[in-house]
Amino acid sequence: MGMTYWLQTLQGRLMSRDDDDHSLMHGLSDELDAVCDELKIPKLSSFADFTDLELNMSDEDMDDEADEEDTVDPETGSGYGIDEMQWFDLSSGLRCLETLRSHVAAGWNPKLEAETKAELLEELDDCIAKLRAAPAGTDRFHLAVIM
Repeated sequence: MGMTYWLQTLQGRLMSRDDDDHSLMHGLSDELDAVCDELKIPKLSSFADFTDLELNMSDEDMDDEADEEDTVDPETGSGYGIDEMQWFDLSSGLRCLETLRSHVAAGWNPKLEAETKAELLEELDDCIAKLRAAPAGTDRFHLAVIM
């Protein structure tokens, strides 16, 4: 079972519904966090929201014959609401992603295969573009950890 990041933004009570996988970013998060430490910027993982993962893990622990029906939140379309999720400062996240992207492009981890490096840069570019393109008034985001 694979894990990934979905980048989502929050403008007031309006949450973006991005479901593009950023699986390589998630898979390399420990290594990218170490780079963040070296560069003295917030760790990539510090912008992660585990709400969806925690709900899915708790659902797996529930008895299959449970009588409770899942309640869907009208704002999120999920079994949890906006206020249950963790949100982070968009500008801080953007600076982190831009700095990481520059470092990866400049030759971070020379052992990384060219194809993997290109895919990682593509994922970072996608996140950066989405944060830059967020509507005015959008000041919160997170990297939702999805299973």
